Amino acid sequence: MANEIRKDPYRGYNFRIELDNTPVASFRECSGLSLTTDAVDYREGTDKALSVRKLTGLRKYTNITLKGASPQRKNLWKWYKTSSMRDGTPQRGDCVAG
Repeated sequence: MANEIRKDPYRGYNFRIELDNTPVASFRECSGLSLTTDAVDYREGTDKALSVRKLTGLRKYTNITLKGASPQRKNLWKWYKTSSMRDGTPQRGDCVAG
């Protein structure tokens, strides 16, 4: 029993997607987890002539790409079909990736 080879189908999947606390899919690769924030120069009329403030501007998120889905990705596809994502009005909810 101790020398038996363990067959773990999720050992190679490092990324998991949960929707409303329900696991829906696992993936081997994930890319595009980045964010950039533009800096905006701001000067108020009462400030000194040569002083400029830096404020945070628009945040830009990149597209997330998931590769190598687990065999149980059907739950993610069911969620996609039942939500209004295809109509252009996405259904809001909690999504956890870990």
